[in-house]
Parts: sequence; C-alpha cells; structure tokens
Amino acid sequence: GAHNNGFYEMVTGVGVTNTRTTRDISAVAGARKISAVTVDPNTPSTVWMAYQAGGLPPIVVKVVNAAAAVPTATNVSTGLPTSNGLYISSIDVEKGNSNHLLLSFTNYGTNSVWESTNGGTSWTSVEGNLPDMPIRWAMIHPDSSDMAFVATDLGVWSTNDLNAGATNWAPTNNGFANVRVDMLQFRETDNTLVAATHGRGLFTAILPHTPKLNFDYAAKTVK
Repeated sequence: GAHNNGFYEMVTGVGVTNTRTTRDISAVAGARKISAVTVDPNTPSTVWMAYQAGGLPPIVVKVVNAAAAVPTATNVSTGLPTSNGLYISSIDVEKGNSNHLLLSFTNYGTNSVWESTNGGTSWTSVEGNLPDMPIRWAMIHPDSSDMAFVATDLGVWSTNDLNAGATNWAPTNNGFANVRVDMLQFRETDNTLVAATHGRGLFTAILPHTPKLNFDYAAKTVK
C-alpha cells in the first residue's frame, strides 16, 4: 500500500489476520508519495516504487527485502527527467530479466516513456515519435523484450522495436475509439491483453504468441 512521507505499508496474513505494517525509506524517498508500485516478477522480495511530490523531482526506488524490518532502498533515477511535479504512472519489469525496466510519465511537455537495460543504473527515452500526451501505463511485450505497449489518452499504442529516440510507435486501436486508457494487464493463461479505459469499460485482445520450445535429449553412448 501507499503512505506519505517516504513510507510504505504492507499487509500480511491476507484474508486471515490482515496485519498492516509500515516501512520507512524516507532517507531515500524524502517527503514524496508513492505514485507507482511493481513487484519484481523474478524476485518477489524486490519491489520497484516511484515516488513524487509537487515541489520535488520524481524518483524511482528499488527496494530489496521489502518485507524485512529494515529493507534496502536505492535511488535508481539517474537519467530520468528532474523537473518538479512530474508524475511517474507505471513501472514494468521484464519477466526473466530484472535489468530491463520500462516506465511512463503522465505529463505534457516531457519525454513520457523511458527504458533501462541495467536495472535502473541509467535510463534512455524511448518516446520516439509519440505525440506529446500523457502515458498512463507502459508494458513490455510478454514474448519480446524489443516490443512494448503504452496506454495513452488516445488509446493503446505499440512498437516492435524499442530503440531509443528512433522508436516508432503506432496506434493499436482496432475495435475501440481513441479513448483514454488507464491500465494494461496481461493474462498469461490465454495470452489476453486487457485495456482499462476511462469510462468506456474493458477491452481485450489476444496477443500472437511465440511458443517456447524445450527439447529433452535422452542420454546416449557414442561408440
């Protein structure tokens, strides 16, 4: 859960005790509030958090051992925009590669999609040809680290090649209007992408899936 002033809350014993506890990382986050949270899909004890405040630049914090009494928090924001009041709306972590991150900003007048390939040590804008508009969610394609989707005020856009400033985005809106989209989620069991719009309901699409082949070779003796 979110908390003010550089803290965060967590709940354990969900459905049984529902015990709430607070962790203090204000030494890193300062007086900022959480704007986005993502549990690392590869290391669930690591949580990536975005913090923001009106009079401060936003930051991304990597929290290791997030459930521990004294978690380890590190500011991993080098290279991101530093203007006061910017709002980080989402963070995504590639499944299978915690060094690959994608995040979004919901502000006008700034590059709104950023990628890190080294766990947040540095960031590169991949806004490319996107119009100047709020990006409310960014998601790495579940089958390809080069591909991504973003939720915008003009529907869902996608790219087949995350390539710094040369990234080419295009609308992916067949089936619904150019409406504001607030969130994207992927359901792995049937390769379904879900787009949550602002006031127009949920829309789904089946993503083309690249099968992952696993070969088993029986042990043989060569004479």
